Amino acid sequence: MLSPADFERRLGAISALAIAFLVVALAALAWWQVLDTGLAGEDRNPRLVARFYDPARGRILDRNGNVIVETLPDGRRYLHDASLAHVVGYLDPRYGSQGIELVYDAVLTGRAGGGWLDAIRYELLREQLRGDDVRLTIDPAVQAAARAALGGRKGAVVALDPATGDILALVSVPTFDPGALGSTGEALLQDPSAPLLNRATQGLYPPGSTFKTVTALAALESGTINPDTIVECPGEIIIDGFPISCRNTPEGVGTYPFSHAFTYSVNAVFAQVGVELGWQRLESLARRLGFGREFDFPLETAPSQLMAPGAARTTVLLASTAFGQGQLLATPLQMALVAAAVANRGQVPAPRIALDAVRDGRPVRQLSAPSLTDVVDPAVAAEVADMMVSVVEAGLAPGAAVPGITVAGKTGTAEAGDGTSHAWFIAFAPAERPRVAVAVVVESGGQGGAVAAPIAGQVIRAAVNR
Repeated sequence: MLSPADFERRLGAISALAIAFLVVALAALAWWQVLDTGLAGEDRNPRLVARFYDPARGRILDRNGNVIVETLPDGRRYLHDASLAHVVGYLDPRYGSQGIELVYDAVLTGRAGGGWLDAIRYELLREQLRGDDVRLTIDPAVQAAARAALGGRKGAVVALDPATGDILALVSVPTFDPGALGSTGEALLQDPSAPLLNRATQGLYPPGSTFKTVTALAALESGTINPDTIVECPGEIIIDGFPISCRNTPEGVGTYPFSHAFTYSVNAVFAQVGVELGWQRLESLARRLGFGREFDFPLETAPSQLMAPGAARTTVLLASTAFGQGQLLATPLQMALVAAAVANRGQVPAPRIALDAVRDGRPVRQLSAPSLTDVVDPAVAAEVADMMVSVVEAGLAPGAAVPGITVAGKTGTAEAGDGTSHAWFIAFAPAERPRVAVAVVVESGGQGGAVAAPIAGQVIRAAVNR
């Protein structure tokens, strides 16, 4: 029989051994999973390859709980709606992962939200983890409308809830089949039409006259002008030797309120307003809206730009930037947020694409939360909203009008540099209590009012009826 002293010594020794084992196990776990990145990235690692054919991987759902992506019995991931390829991304043993499949991999594999015990069971005991589903903000009716309205034309559509930043629809054309990436990957990479590019978040286009919304916000905010200020264009103005015409619009030549210059998109007037406004004030507002930075957003985004890096801030460049050309480049997501900021009376939402992790049909963890940032005075945003309403009411955006709904919009026809023009339209509705903000671009599509506006109209109809 052990004496109390011997018992305590043996108990201490056993405890020390247990602690030592735990330390070694945790150290090995840390080494294999964190420090030894060569093993983790080794393409012959059977656990890495098996991850791409995990039958327990969670599904990806739309906001109504409908399945967008699921794992088939043979372990392959299957996408039910090809128009969402750029959202969900892909999962392939050769090309890796992208999109929601990449960003929320830990949720989909069941490794998120677990403790050390779950990690040890997974790493040391090789127990199969069950992944949670990821529920997105995508609205199936709005997504279907955007997909059908854009059709096979190259371009993008973004529709979001201006109050929450929820992405209701995101379409980029051309698209691709994530499940066939193993056999088509090289061809997709070499395809000059760039089907792997998410045009909605990474496509950079001159925004044309849709940017006049930004110029108008900055000008009204600074007090440089107001909607009733009388402006004049004699037919053509010259800025440092650069001629800008106003003969190509119905309200081009003559004297009229600034609000009419916005409605009828008079370049020369906006060039003059931009020069009077100055670079500093225009840049300040554009940056508050998101120009010049990537968004805190799960999908890859390209930063929109006011000018090329290192470009001189000349008066001519300022004038052309103010009416939407110059060296301006913007993504459809950026321009949808511009429309949302006006719709929200001066608050820009943070875009979000994922709502929550779901297990057995019930949310178990929120993945993102709505966020709004003040960018401009509500009264200024309200004045620009009224001017955007006048664009649609004046009949300059055929197809954007919705019976019984007040739609606010701005057309854009942006020179692409190859002799063609990109067709743009940004909008929100209903103007009194906005439920959706939209941006549409059709590459080399021509006139924004004739080509892009009807696409936005179809999306708005679906969104206000959801």
